Amino acid sequence: MAKFIIALFTMLVAVAVPASAARKSGAVKNDGSGNVSQSADAEDLTYASISRTNPFEIVPAAGMELLGDIDDADNADNALMIADMISYAKRFIGTRYVRGGKSPKGFDCSGFTSYVFDQFGYSLSRSSAGQYGQGVKLSRDEVAAGDLLFFTGRNSRSGRVGHVGIALSNDPETGEITFIHAAISGGIRIDRISAPYYASRYIGARRVM
Repeated sequence: MAKFIIALFTMLVAVAVPASAARKSGAVKNDGSGNVSQSADAEDLTYASISRTNPFEIVPAAGMELLGDIDDADNADNALMIADMISYAKRFIGTRYVRGGKSPKGFDCSGFTSYVFDQFGYSLSRSSAGQYGQGVKLSRDEVAAGDLLFFTGRNSRSGRVGHVGIALSNDPETGEITFIHAAISGGIRIDRISAPYYASRYIGARRVM
């Protein structure tokens, strides 16, 4: 009889302890028959309960928001720099073309792009072919202001880079790209990529800033 009472007492304790713990957590349901069951809510910890049990859980979220703010600030600064660079490049419109020129006294195509970018802390190769190997390759619809555009030289069938300019705009609807460059005819000037001469010689674009 004593063994039976002890066994019964042990069973009651085994049932009562989990039920008591569940009641303390506020996640226990009583179906009215004396049976105690744990609700589904107790199994799924909410973000708030996680934060109470581990206050450091909030740190990654806050950190990610901060990183997002930093990225936005960096993008805004970069956009301002590009706008300043475009404005600076336009100051030289009308400057004469000089083969091998790399100063405001006279530019050739790569001399112009390398000079302008250098004023904003970006070092470019002295040749258009060398510049074509720098930065990130872009598809035509990805081109934006400040990107470099590359063309063949006079021989459109050569397939070799022979000319470079700086993109000013890219109309998303028409695909029209305007660019500034040092042309043999006219010196520093603005042209459209759709012009027959340039359309047949366009090779690709690169982004270096």
